[in-house]
Amino acid sequence: MMTSNIRLRGIRTFVTSVLVVLAAICMPAKAQEIKLVYAGYPSPQISSGKAVLFFAEEVKKRTNGRVEIEVHHSGSLYQEEKAIEALLTGSIDLAAAGTSTIGVFTRHYDWVNLPFIVSGDMAVGPRQLQMMMHSDVGKEIQAKVEKETGLKVIFAMTSNGGARAIATRSVRLEVPSDIKKIKQRVSLAPLDVIINEAWGANPIPVPWADTFTGFSQGMFEGVQIPLPHIHNVGFDEVAKSITMVNFQYLPQVMWVTAERWNGLPEDVRQIMLEVGKEAAEYEMKVDQEAHMAFRDAIKKRGAEIIDLTPEQEKMWHEASEGVYDNAEVAKYTPPELLARLRKAGKLDQ
Repeated sequence: MMTSNIRLRGIRTFVTSVLVVLAAICMPAKAQEIKLVYAGYPSPQISSGKAVLFFAEEVKKRTNGRVEIEVHHSGSLYQEEKAIEALLTGSIDLAAAGTSTIGVFTRHYDWVNLPFIVSGDMAVGPRQLQMMMHSDVGKEIQAKVEKETGLKVIFAMTSNGGARAIATRSVRLEVPSDIKKIKQRVSLAPLDVIINEAWGANPIPVPWADTFTGFSQGMFEGVQIPLPHIHNVGFDEVAKSITMVNFQYLPQVMWVTAERWNGLPEDVRQIMLEVGKEAAEYEMKVDQEAHMAFRDAIKKRGAEIIDLTPEQEKMWHEASEGVYDNAEVAKYTPPELLARLRKAGKLDQ
């Protein structure tokens, strides 16, 4: 009898174990939690920084907390070229860097920063850039960038403070002749040097992290950045005047490596692309609403804002024409490619 009881208990134990295993097999697997580390320059005070936070929050919400993006904004971890370097080495998962900065790694995005490639009206220009980037020709260019660098675009914040103005310490700029031989801080991207040389200026390539110190100490006379960046960093506390040349936008792009992207689940990639489109729209809206407030804040600090007349704007356009004839520019943005981009942005209609 005792032996029978032992056998019965053994059978029960075996059956229970089998049931536990079967239950585990049949139970839906818990979705793997994904943590992504982001680093970039945009601060929550500006449109691109707000768009980054929107992106992180919405991705977490729409994946039911499955994907969490750890945001290091305002250059607190890495910014601009250093963020891209960290991304390429796998130190971080996502990075924001401008299309001008990406010129250090690839010249295929030079077209975005060509002078007056789109309207200087911030209600028009950023949307034109979006149309160009999402067009067939824009996708072809992005494919070249991905093949050359391994970098992939999730979404672009094309407004990023509006078109580029020029803040100066003492020289008052109205027409291109005013900038001749004047030292101008430019990014490390070769195109910025080409543009300023076409104007007759003296371009000084300086990393963004060293720009405010250099401007404050008089290492160069001018900096070329949008109004919100001029105010938030404090350039308007040093500058005498700010000229609205509106010659170029500085889109911030959310970058990821193709390898990291392809390693994410398909549903997560789709959600990130969907949220990215919304973040891009949100960024443009925020910028337009905040523009006048930044103008007022700059004026309160004592800097003069110079709005160009139509005649003066035409002079800057004409002074920039030589950029398009530059051999290096034509190499990466040949006339036929430029024509396709303009058509995609409806600039010729």
